[in-house]
Amino acid sequence: MSTVKQEREPLFSAKNRKLLTNPLGVDNPITVQVLGICSALAVTAKLKPAFVMSLSVIVVIVFANLIISIMRNGIPPRIRIIVQLVVIASLVILVDQFLKAFVFDVSKQLSVFV
Repeated sequence: MSTVKQEREPLFSAKNRKLLTNPLGVDNPITVQVLGICSALAVTAKLKPAFVMSLSVIVVIVFANLIISIMRNGIPPRIRIIVQLVVIASLVILVDQFLKAFVFDVSKQLSVFV
């Protein structure tokens, strides 16, 4: 009896590497959406404005999620998106006013993006 030896593909072949890395970058919709924000972060040449902008985005997202979650049952379905836009816009205005009051030099640099 002769045994047929099957060739096995190496673990780190180009095909396996592609299967492992594609979902992390190109084929990941969350990564692609987050990179949409990064264009604004790339324009900031210094660490302080980039840090303040990223912190501001996180604060707006967290509080918008919290406020909309609290109001979720009271919002009619027909105007839910409008209410969400109003909540987010209000929070962005509040963060912009806060930056103008306490970190004016950074606020001036970020004024294009707010």
